Amino acid sequence: MIMSAKDKLYQNILTHYSANHSGFTALDCADLVPIGRSVISHYLNRLCDDGKLIKENTRPVRFFVNTAPTPSTPAPVDKKTQNAFSRLIGADGSLAQAVSLCRSAVDYPTGGLPVLLAGESGVGKSHLASLIYDYALERGVIAADKPLIELNCADYANNPELLSGTLFGYIKGAFTGADREKRGAFDEADGGILFLDEVHRLSAENQEKLFLFMDKGYFYRLGDNRTRHPAVIRFIFATTENIDTVLLNTFRRRIPVRVTLPNFISRPLTERVAQVDCFLRCEARSLARDIHLDASLMRQLVMSPVRGNIGELKNQIKVICASAWSESDNPQYIVLNLPYPPTGTGEMLLISRRESASTVDVASLLPKAMRDEVIFKEFCHSGNTLLLNRKLEQLLTTISGVLSQASPYGGYVWQSTMHAINELENLTGLAFNQDHRKAVWLCLNYALHHDSDAAQAGDLRAITDYVSSKARLLADECVNLLRHHVVDAPFMLLPPLLGSAFNSLAGDDDLIQGVIVSHGRSTASSLAGIANQLTGGYMFKAFDMPNATSTREIIDMLINHLDAIKQSAGLIILVDMGSLRAIYEEIKLHLHGELLVINNVSTAMALDIASKIQHRLPMEEIINSVKGAYEVETRYYAGVLPGNKIIITCISGEGISHKLKDIVQRYLARDEIDIVTMEYDDVKWKIARSDPALNGTRLIITTTELEAGYIPLLSVEQLIKEKTAVLRRDYFTDLLAAEGLEPMIEEVVKLFTVEGVASRLNFLNPVVIINEVESVIKQYESFYKLHFESYLRINLFMHIALMIERVMVNAGMRNRDDVELTGDQKAFVEVHDTFFLALNRKYHIVLPLTEVLMIYEIMEPWIVPQPL
Repeated sequence: MIMSAKDKLYQNILTHYSANHSGFTALDCADLVPIGRSVISHYLNRLCDDGKLIKENTRPVRFFVNTAPTPSTPAPVDKKTQNAFSRLIGADGSLAQAVSLCRSAVDYPTGGLPVLLAGESGVGKSHLASLIYDYALERGVIAADKPLIELNCADYANNPELLSGTLFGYIKGAFTGADREKRGAFDEADGGILFLDEVHRLSAENQEKLFLFMDKGYFYRLGDNRTRHPAVIRFIFATTENIDTVLLNTFRRRIPVRVTLPNFISRPLTERVAQVDCFLRCEARSLARDIHLDASLMRQLVMSPVRGNIGELKNQIKVICASAWSESDNPQYIVLNLPYPPTGTGEMLLISRRESASTVDVASLLPKAMRDEVIFKEFCHSGNTLLLNRKLEQLLTTISGVLSQASPYGGYVWQSTMHAINELENLTGLAFNQDHRKAVWLCLNYALHHDSDAAQAGDLRAITDYVSSKARLLADECVNLLRHHVVDAPFMLLPPLLGSAFNSLAGDDDLIQGVIVSHGRSTASSLAGIANQLTGGYMFKAFDMPNATSTREIIDMLINHLDAIKQSAGLIILVDMGSLRAIYEEIKLHLHGELLVINNVSTAMALDIASKIQHRLPMEEIINSVKGAYEVETRYYAGVLPGNKIIITCISGEGISHKLKDIVQRYLARDEIDIVTMEYDDVKWKIARSDPALNGTRLIITTTELEAGYIPLLSVEQLIKEKTAVLRRDYFTDLLAAEGLEPMIEEVVKLFTVEGVASRLNFLNPVVIINEVESVIKQYESFYKLHFESYLRINLFMHIALMIERVMVNAGMRNRDDVELTGDQKAFVEVHDTFFLALNRKYHIVLPLTEVLMIYEIMEPWIVPQPL
């Protein structure tokens, strides 16, 4: 018998490590068998499950040969003679529950239980029925000479009387042409199993006859209502339809065991690979030739939906092999390539005609594009975080079994990881979206369950040389926080992977990089965090130093930092104390750009410098601006009278200002508050000169950012994007009526949406269509029991208004009308017609599925529950 890769690995382990009491790691086994490290780790864990090895959960994990006797382990048995279901691909995986139900139906005393197999055409219902029959033979519940009788009810769908005669038999003269008595399928199946495929094609009358037999144990032949014919029959039914709508309730209630088989593309990746491999090996044996399979073709076979499922897949493989066989003159093997250019990656997989499918290393059949090392390399080249997440989910769930298929995002480690990312946001001022968070979580899970590989990490670092210094710093910060909040481990692969994931988030390197060094547990981090958050960018890297840290140690730390990031731009170092000259003289030797060192760092200083870095000011201008700027100053300020007015200004003119005034006026809480509109340049001039005319100003609302000094200033963008709780607390305290903030913001949203959409619509009235779209949005909000944020409302206003006009001229998007929908997408599509009823009627339109899906994608983050 040909030895499997797992057994070969175990034999080599016995040879090299059976007497080694210090154990071994997965990396130690790399030279024992010619397979990937991740596959070796998988086999080592399986050998632990088999009781042949023992492992210690150290870092890295160490394994030991188990020399202790295992009396509780049963003697090896021939699974083929003990359990027919072992021949079913997925019996221990996605079909485990289905197999358990089938076993229970067969083993149930007093004749077993009827089984109904449901699923799309070609998913393997007939194959499973034959395995149920084999299992019944193994268990001895039916005699070895009793048959499995199969009948497809669809063959008689147009002739119920003929089907009745075929099932129950008939007597002479029962119908024209019945010149003798004839036995039926019930007679042939007596003592065995009757498998009725496409059972939904049974007429109501035949369903009644069937359930009467199931109740009473006898039947009548067609044309004879007096002679009872007893029989003992086990039933298996199969259907491709919804049984709740196609079968009589009385018949359906008599089938307690129902098994639904998934379609091919819904099965786990390893099972799909095993299924393809099984068919290929059958062809290899039939043709008496090995098969050399292009890895790209394997990927296409296992990753593409098959309309006819497993049955069609088998035919497809048979045709591919037949074509290759007819074109080949090699007596030893045939080559299977993609049927169209490009012909593939060049990586070939060997399917031997001499090996049975049971000895196959499924993981080794996966094309390189679906293996971890290639996934990481492709990601580091492309930076496609969405694709990385999808591939890692598949790798960690269906191949490695690391993540739960039901809920991969959850648990203590997930919460700890999210806590680390939240702290990273506070430290850097950057916002990490759900895709970034998933990427960190998935990469961390990979690192936790796979030994670190220095060579692989080096390759990835070389690939990610294009990543900005800010992104690399961000990745290092993230790894340090993960070590603090999750587990202290090397995580060598994480820096290059996270650097690629964060590259677009971090943005290009600034002309100048900022560093804050301060004594204390978190002083520098606090200062940097405030400056980064207020500027909305990663301007400062913080170094928190113990109180006893000397200037020499600070210099060494900064030199290591510069060497690590290869910084060639300018550098500004803010320190709380220490010798400026010593720091400057030594750091300058390690920096190719300009250097500025400032002592006595403060929050105001950090924020000022961060703003200058953000605006990409040259070093010379920054140096000139900070000379003497941060001296301590004490001044007495006279009291300011309570504010009694709001100023509204717009850089585009007073038209918008007056419209904003009208909106705000309607929601004021107090009559004594005046609203004044002013020209933008006039406001800017008065602010610069501290004009007394601004005295008593409670708030300035403007469409364009400007510096207002001590007067609270709120831009329209902030009004739309900021959380209402923050707006109420920081800007509108005691100014607006209760519950007036949200409706006021909604009116502002509509105002600026109408202004923005008016120039883009060709013939629709922007005011009218926006009001109509608002009605649709409110129906969505009512249905999903939530209130959309303002910036989402603007997005929906703009998109739906333009979409209506697009569909009216038959220019609607249709490129995704034939895609298979997810459960959440189906639920959304089912209700959207109700919300668009008025618009559809008024404008005589029907939205294509693609357009509906585009609306869904805009709303998806709000209406689809996300993992915590």
